[in-house]
Amino acid sequence: MSLKRIIKLKEGIKEARARELKELDMQIDALKEEVRLLDLQAESINEELKVSFSQSLLIRYKALMAKKKELTERIRQLELLRIEKRERLKEAYRDLKALEILRINKERENTIKNLNIEFQRMGFMHLIRRRWRDA
Repeated sequence: MSLKRIIKLKEGIKEARARELKELDMQIDALKEEVRLLDLQAESINEELKVSFSQSLLIRYKALMAKKKELTERIRQLELLRIEKRERLKEAYRDLKALEILRINKERENTIKNLNIEFQRMGFMHLIRRRWRDA
């Protein structure tokens, strides 16, 4: 398989990993927004509890806090997953850069090889012309 084809495959992998990371970031942002809304609801329930205590308000408050705890745990898990996916994306960038360097070096080697062959041909033709002229 040629380097150009491998580079295209790696670019596809890089784009897929970047897309996954972006989706994960959107999930985390949505969960953070949900936690923020839960905080606002909990704050309003807490204010109501201060004014008039009732068991139903206390139960709602505890339920909101339990849900908030679940969401923060889920956010923490997604943050760890995001770190892992970011490392995979960095790895894909490094691989892609290394392949680009290899491709450039291979092109340079081919150019140098072709130039050397061309110079040898030119030198040989020069010798033939000189010999033909001298003869």
